[in-house]
Amino acid sequence: MDISKNTILEKYGNCDTSLQLRVLNDNGIMLSKEEAISELMQSKIINRLTNEIIEKPLFYVWRLIALSEIPHTIHLDYTKNLIDRIYNRLSTPYGFSLSGNEKMFLPCYNAMIVSALSRLGRSDDIEVKHAVDWIMIYQPMERGVQVSLPKLKFDKYGGCFNNTPCYIGLAKSVMALIEYKKDSLNTDVNDKITKGVDYILTHNLFKRKKSGKPITDRILDISFPESYHLNIVELVRIIKEAKYMNDERTGEAVAFLLSQRQKDGKWRINYRYKADGYLVFDQGSKSGDWVSYIINQAIEKHNDINNC
Repeated sequence: MDISKNTILEKYGNCDTSLQLRVLNDNGIMLSKEEAISELMQSKIINRLTNEIIEKPLFYVWRLIALSEIPHTIHLDYTKNLIDRIYNRLSTPYGFSLSGNEKMFLPCYNAMIVSALSRLGRSDDIEVKHAVDWIMIYQPMERGVQVSLPKLKFDKYGGCFNNTPCYIGLAKSVMALIEYKKDSLNTDVNDKITKGVDYILTHNLFKRKKSGKPITDRILDISFPESYHLNIVELVRIIKEAKYMNDERTGEAVAFLLSQRQKDGKWRINYRYKADGYLVFDQGSKSGDWVSYIINQAIEKHNDINNC
């Protein structure tokens, strides 16, 4: 459904300007660089995200992810400086490591960085291509795939590639390939995406196949932006972006999200990840504008989008 700029600004006028920019962008309404920067400078969220920089790898990761959710932030000097730090300190020939070498390489973080950089329009960078190549070559999207990489000691973190691949790393890698494809238009990733999406759907997004219990302790959290803990908000976004929301196996996930909707028709953050650089967009205990918009975008056929 087409929607005008004035309609969006009227409906979302009480929202932070970062969310207004997201809605405009999602509806194909373009702004000049000057207009976009002017709007960004009025955002309380942007002010919080760019008011400091701490020289720690995780700080870089979480700030990059947060900024990538807001359109036009690639124009900010802060974002460009952050990317330079990530390329200088975390990039390797095989992808992104939290230390710049194989000792701290984790598939989930590599994938999250790829997703963020692709959203920011940097999919053509050689650093991103190295990271995508790693996913394409080594990341399993099914059970029973043996991965032998002597230099990468995944077992110290609990094992990313046992007979059953880590669900967090798999799902985040699917999202990384989806975001990479959107920005680069590279269709070589299609088969890998399809396999990964099918794996997620066979688990009804969040359930163990044998027991039917949640795959991880935090998978049913309502949280945004994403963190290390894969959650139901991310999972419905993945399936939405892959254009599989009509699949009947999404039903339980959608039903769960609808059961968590507040009386005002919105959702409330119920988990706030704690790490250097991580900031939630929706503050306080009230319903969140950002998280509600993100969920509604994923399950829009089930629910009208609410204004702020």
